[in-house]
Amino acid sequence: MDMPLSPVERILKRSSMRVSDDAVKEFASLLEEIAADIAAEAAANAKRANRKTVNVSDIEAAKRKLLQL
Repeated sequence: MDMPLSPVERILKRSSMRVSDDAVKEFASLLEEIAADIAAEAAANAKRANRKTVNVSDIEAAKRKLLQL
């Protein structure tokens, strides 16, 4: 999964600071890792519920579990 860097850079620049290219790439990599972990947990939630479709509640539960929100 290769996340486009422009949207990531826009997110980082909301801090009103300059952002290096390396920082953008590292942040994109981190976001991809987090997204992959949430997707895997959401898929596991759907599978435990004997479904083939991941739904919003699976993603929300995965987010709560992995990000402890």
